Amino acid sequence: MTLNITFFILGSLLLVLQTTLFQCMPEWVGNPDLLFILIVYIATHMRMTNGGTLVFLFGMLTDIFAGIYLGVFPIIYLVLFVVLKGTSVNLFINDTSHPPPLVATCYLFSCSGVFLFSSMLATNAEINWSWKQVLLQTLILAVLAMPFFRFFNWITTHTKEKKKGLFATGSSRNQFRT
Repeated sequence: MTLNITFFILGSLLLVLQTTLFQCMPEWVGNPDLLFILIVYIATHMRMTNGGTLVFLFGMLTDIFAGIYLGVFPIIYLVLFVVLKGTSVNLFINDTSHPPPLVATCYLFSCSGVFLFSSMLATNAEINWSWKQVLLQTLILAVLAMPFFRFFNWITTHTKEKKKGLFATGSSRNQFRT
C-alpha cells in the first residue's frame, strides 16, 4: 500500500515538473516525459491491479494537465500496460540492458497512438507530427531510462512493508519451522 502511495506522489510530482518547469526549457534540449518512464516501470514491475490503477490515474492526470481530448492518455497507457504486462510474463525484460529500448519502443507506440486518436477526433484541425521532436524525446527517454529504473528499483526495495511483531512469519529463528 505504501508503495502505491509513494509512486502516486512521485508520478504526480514528475507530471507537475514536466508540465511546468520543463516547458520553459529550450526546444533543442527537449521536454523529457519522466512520468512515461515511471509508467513503463510500473507496467513491468507491479501487479496487475495496483499497476493498472496507477497507470489509469496517471493517464487521467496527464489528460487533465496536458491532454487535448479527455480519455486519450488513459486508453493509450492502459493498452501499453496490458501489452507490457502480457509480454513480461513470457519474456525476461527486467534485465538492466532492457529499459532503454523498451522505453523508446513504448514511447514511439504511445506517440503514434496519441497522434492517431487526435487525428480521428479532430477531423478539421491540422495536427502536426514532428519526427525531429519525437525522435529527440525518444532519445532523451532512452538515455534517462536506466538511471530512473534504478531509482524506482531503489524506491521499491526501500518501501517494502516488513512484518514486525510477535506473530511475524517468514523470519523465524528456528530453521526447521516453515
